[in-house]
Amino acid sequence: MHARTGIRGAVAEGLDRVVQAIGAIVEASDPYDGLFPSLLNPRSGKMLTTLPPAIHGQRDGDRCLHGNNLIHDEPLLKAMYALAEIDGRASFGDAAGRYLERYARSCADTPSGLFGWGEHAFWHLLEGRVGSSREALMPDAQLGNATHDHLRQAPLWLWQKLDAHNPACAQRFADGLDNHWTEDEDQDQHEPTEYIRHANIEQSRHHPREARSCDFPRHSGFYIFDLAFAHSRSPRPETLSQLEAYLEYWWAKKDANGLLLIESRSPEEHSFHLVHAPTQTFSLGVSLLESAELIAEAEADVADRMRRYGRTYLDGFLSAPHDLESRIYVSLCLQDGGDIREQMDVWGSVYGRSSVASTALLCIRAWQLTSDDRFLDWARTVGEAYLDTPFPGDEDAGVPAIPAADPGIALDLLVDLYTVTEDARWIDGASVLAETLLPLYFGAVIPSGAAGIDWYESQMGPAFLVHGLTRLALTARYGADIPMPANYTQR
Repeated sequence: MHARTGIRGAVAEGLDRVVQAIGAIVEASDPYDGLFPSLLNPRSGKMLTTLPPAIHGQRDGDRCLHGNNLIHDEPLLKAMYALAEIDGRASFGDAAGRYLERYARSCADTPSGLFGWGEHAFWHLLEGRVGSSREALMPDAQLGNATHDHLRQAPLWLWQKLDAHNPACAQRFADGLDNHWTEDEDQDQHEPTEYIRHANIEQSRHHPREARSCDFPRHSGFYIFDLAFAHSRSPRPETLSQLEAYLEYWWAKKDANGLLLIESRSPEEHSFHLVHAPTQTFSLGVSLLESAELIAEAEADVADRMRRYGRTYLDGFLSAPHDLESRIYVSLCLQDGGDIREQMDVWGSVYGRSSVASTALLCIRAWQLTSDDRFLDWARTVGEAYLDTPFPGDEDAGVPAIPAADPGIALDLLVDLYTVTEDARWIDGASVLAETLLPLYFGAVIPSGAAGIDWYESQMGPAFLVHGLTRLALTARYGADIPMPANYTQR
């Protein structure tokens, strides 16, 4: 089955399930002024009041009890806008707009300007404040210590929506990124030269320097994109200076091939000491190319530098010891000798290691930005692995609790390959995968956060599954040129 034969079977059922699920999630948001709770009973739609046990590879310190997390929800919101625009379901667009207006006007005014979202923080729905995921671990945790971590890239459309509702929030967020620079509190250090992926949300001050730098390359790409958007809306020398500081940070630290360490400073005994991170290098490179597009008109010289650096980092990713024929996809390798430290799997992401679908999907984005066929070939090879590798589980062993993000991003990859190659086997493969996924994740109206569990949890990525099923169905119905791109934020 492909686009010329219309929607049949699992594709049609998938769209029906998505529509029902979104309706139920929107209804569940009514008590919270349109914001979606992170944890829901998938049958009643009520917000969970106790934290279920973590699945394999999940940390309680990343979860959002009693909370809402916009960075988790953005693929779901984009699917809602697409269903409104393409399929005439106007109420979904209205609900997404209600959510983002509420967030921009009521949840973004923090002391630092940084949002309560991402990996360790959220918006507390019951108390109307920034929440910390540490509260689930330590009920007596001191309020006001929530930690910002970007988690994924905030896409351009999301910044545009937030800016339309509250223009000040994007600029304040950009200013708040200064909190990600660190300083040694024992020294008189006025110009910090090291950043960390963590920052204070409820205080305007630099993060104290720790034993490890935790300055992961991909995070600087997120910050640069945020700053580029703010600068494109309201050019300010302070914003440009901050952007250039993050831009130059890693350039002198790259190796001869353009590869970057996972962090610039680690104790010798730590597993990250002198370890290269090809996927993080790749993430930063793509973010730079996208950011250059935002500021090219106003800051041509800086944009040219961003493109030059970005292409170097993309080459660095390709220089890693991947073996596509043997399906070895490298996420970490030793600086000395290049021995592989960590690989990406086809199925089964855990904390700190995504499935390979997200990297392959980002390869398509890199190909769009560069026209370099090496990236499209990389994505095709991974797509073949998804066509050949069944979703794990059998009647005897059961189904592992794979987070919903994994199959959701895999669907997006297969559909994206179809849109750029017009080869029907990709959308056929996505349709077969959807048929497998529906009974595993949609045992109730609202999808479960992972296969084999009985609750919805935004931290596990069900928004990606909704996005992938939506894009598959709309592509099958209306064709490959629908105005709903893949979600490239998981990088």
